[in-house]
Amino acid sequence: MRELIQSSEGYGEFPVVEEPFQEDKGENRLSRMPSVIVEMGFHTNPEDAAALQDPAFRTASMKGVEKGYRLFRQGKGCVPLKAQPIDGIHLSAGGSQQVDVVFEGYPQYPIELVTTNVGCPPNWTCTDGRVRIESPDAKPSQVTLRCENAGSAPIFWNTQVVDDDGVKSPPVRHWVQCVRGPGGAVASPGVPAGVDAATAG
Repeated sequence: MRELIQSSEGYGEFPVVEEPFQEDKGENRLSRMPSVIVEMGFHTNPEDAAALQDPAFRTASMKGVEKGYRLFRQGKGCVPLKAQPIDGIHLSAGGSQQVDVVFEGYPQYPIELVTTNVGCPPNWTCTDGRVRIESPDAKPSQVTLRCENAGSAPIFWNTQVVDDDGVKSPPVRHWVQCVRGPGGAVASPGVPAGVDAATAG
């Protein structure tokens, strides 16, 4: 629930406890079967009361409850969506390379790998990119990075995983070192060429 709520616009800092109060409630402590009490908020708290009247908050909360129940039934734990570090690469002018985006967690598919430029050399054109993955079995989970007619300079990117519920992994910073070539410079993450990729989660 925390992951879904804090991914919703305006609720990034909304407080949600990280651990359950296992010994706090008799309904759970004395139960002879798996049990949980889910409390979205309290009407006596002004911030909670306002959130409870917001359809976006209620939707995110219920999606979180559904996800928690589904993962429990599948025997999976609560693992936040997180992309693993991406190694920097060196590319010559006109070159390209596919880069694995390995992640942990249990996103709701389809997902997108979103690559955003955060450092483009002066007078270069650096284009953001998105790669859509329809299901956990659909591979590759890669982005393709290119240097087209590039001079010699590093380009910096942030890549994150975004699932169908709007959950976003923290962005992972990585770089491409373009090696000198003739002409102008264009560097962009493009569409994968269909080569198999490592997928986690």
